Amino acid sequence: MNNPLNLDLRARAELLAYLVSSHLLAKQLTGDWLSPDHVVESTTLWLRTNGAGADVMQRVMLSSRALEVARQLETAPLPAFSPLTITTLFCENLRLDFRSEAARAIYQNCLTWLVGTR
Repeated sequence: MNNPLNLDLRARAELLAYLVSSHLLAKQLTGDWLSPDHVVESTTLWLRTNGAGADVMQRVMLSSRALEVARQLETAPLPAFSPLTITTLFCENLRLDFRSEAARAIYQNCLTWLVGTR
């Protein structure tokens, strides 16, 4: 299978949302953000799971911005975020669970952020 090396806007938003959610969950469970190694591992996992391809620049841009977005969301007064809802972000197969209001809010925030950075 030949994957293109550039993700479209929605795929970039989903990857960013996945990384932001991973940061928020790690912070909730351990008190610390993901390490750079874990961010790289999470990025690779998402790309493989979704059959996607991203060039190095896209991966670096999204993974480096994920912590910034996660920190903003952690302090945002959004009703969708609480310690209980953060733990419902993922399904059993480690995909974002878009049935969760928090996952949808993170995705929308990431999409808005990406559109604003163009």
